[in-house]
Amino acid sequence: MPHSPPAPSSCEVGTKAERRAAFLTGCRAATRRIHAPIVDLAAARGHLNPRGLGHARAFSDLGSLGQSSVGFDTLGDYEQADAMGRAPWGGAEYGVVQSPEADAVCAKFARLHGGAGAIVCASGLAAIAIALDAFAPKAVLIPDGLYFPAWRYLSETGRAELLTYPAGASGEEVGALIREAGRRFAPADTMVYLEAPASGTFEIPDIAGIVEEARRAGIRTVMDNTWASHVRFRPLDHGIAIAVQATTKYEGGYGDTPSGIVVARDEGDIARLRRQLRVTGHGAVSPQTCTRLFHRVDSAETRLERHAATAAALMAWFESQPFTAGILSPAREGSPYHVRFRQYFGAGNSLFTVAFDGALPAERVHAFVDALLLFRVAESWGGHVSLVLPVHPRRDPASSSKESLPKGAMFRFNAGLEEADDLVADLAQASRGTLL
Repeated sequence: MPHSPPAPSSCEVGTKAERRAAFLTGCRAATRRIHAPIVDLAAARGHLNPRGLGHARAFSDLGSLGQSSVGFDTLGDYEQADAMGRAPWGGAEYGVVQSPEADAVCAKFARLHGGAGAIVCASGLAAIAIALDAFAPKAVLIPDGLYFPAWRYLSETGRAELLTYPAGASGEEVGALIREAGRRFAPADTMVYLEAPASGTFEIPDIAGIVEEARRAGIRTVMDNTWASHVRFRPLDHGIAIAVQATTKYEGGYGDTPSGIVVARDEGDIARLRRQLRVTGHGAVSPQTCTRLFHRVDSAETRLERHAATAAALMAWFESQPFTAGILSPAREGSPYHVRFRQYFGAGNSLFTVAFDGALPAERVHAFVDALLLFRVAESWGGHVSLVLPVHPRRDPASSSKESLPKGAMFRFNAGLEEADDLVADLAQASRGTLL
């Protein structure tokens, strides 16, 4: 049956929910299935997965269901579990800290990453905070494109002195910074933190060179691997000590598994992470979330391939438009980071950033975004619904990264699991009268 998006007149009148409903009548079944529950965002209370798409089968008939108390037959059994922080039948001695379902997730992710062990936290940011706090560095080397909440956490807590390197730095650049830090801080008090590609702008540093410089200096390395997931890159295989991921992205897949994972290469490091998790209580992840995550991660590679193919189609459309000044994605052959992309990751994901013509008034670009019917304005990414969000890079004025960034308005797009031609049709209808 031929596919024909609705005529322009059918989606240019009425409320946005009515225009969206009219637009969906011409979309393919997969797109309609994703958007039918969220035609009216107010009715869905802004939630993008109110019906639980991607339903996971039950973890077991006797799941812990988020209960706080864990019972023991004898005082001796309890005292032993309390001393170890572990119940004999899985989970912790207190259910809020670590459930049996969380135990299963940690074991699975440790295998997927080739690590000695893992912890699961309530969010990606909680995972980052645990990884930082468990080792309490006095100095942290960070990229200038660092995920903003992570930078805010480090800046506002004042836990460590921050030494910034360019998001696309060479090993030599970071090595020089390591030597500078070494004049004031011991290796055990120093951490090199990587995030690749960088948030929103997608620079890729010389990971191998940085890891080698840190290894020679005896400094622990931590990497935020959320962009790549274990599907595209396994940090521990490349000599990185600690891998951090926000697992509500590709691992959970449908935006309803708010959680984060920290995986360690060494037994000593995982012991410190587990202790920190117990001390802070950040391991209070609901068993239902862990159940979804445990099963959904099995299809992460299939979904990621679909995301990447759709993102490529959308980038091709933007590339042909007169209002596009540039597209930021290391998956594109024209990217200055494409060689490193091929070296480390090999294939893309759902994300890319569009830089609009700097001569366009900001109001017109905003009108374009507001006219989109399938792309929702929302934070996060990696889920089944396509998203869009402004990008405001935070850069040191002296950084070389700042000089390479486009000057026009920038918006990051997440290509969801809808049909690509429906998303292209949405971009086309929104651009009429706003950008063209």
